[in-house]
Amino acid sequence: MSHRAHTAATCPLPSAARLETRGVFWLVAAFLFCPCHLPLTLGLAGLLLAGTAAGALLQSYPLAAGVLVTAVWVAGTWRGFHLLNAARHFASSAKG
Repeated sequence: MSHRAHTAATCPLPSAARLETRGVFWLVAAFLFCPCHLPLTLGLAGLLLAGTAAGALLQSYPLAAGVLVTAVWVAGTWRGFHLLNAARHFASSAKG
């Protein structure tokens, strides 16, 4: 069994800029699921899923769909802030 040495190409370490970019991406993506957009989100989901079993579930359980969308927003927002915080700590530890 051979063990390959980890190089930057095979196992890239996160950089502060990369972590920050990923954090911003998560926050922007989570913004799309913000509960203040819930009528638009559920309307768009209903339009896209019309005629499918998922569309029938959405129409039958709008409260559950709202809770699910809100949970996705909370999780995405938390992940975005977590990555931004990690980038800040990474940058401060790299300085010295």
